[in-house]
Amino acid sequence: MDMKDVLNHVREGLRERPDSHFAEIYFRTVKQGASGTEVHDALVEILKRDEVRIKDGKWRLIATVERRKSA
Repeated sequence: MDMKDVLNHVREGLRERPDSHFAEIYFRTVKQGASGTEVHDALVEILKRDEVRIKDGKWRLIATVERRKSA
């Protein structure tokens, strides 16, 4: 899978099921055909871009407005 596709699958999964744990995100994305390394790299990239908020081990996408305020 292409990195862009993996990133989109992860974002889509977080939109459908916010407050997911890391393992849930990981296994759902691997089930869609990505390798473990690709999922790991995609999650690191999302963290670098400050696209998620992690609270009590649960991941949630940050709204575009919130990202702009924090930057």
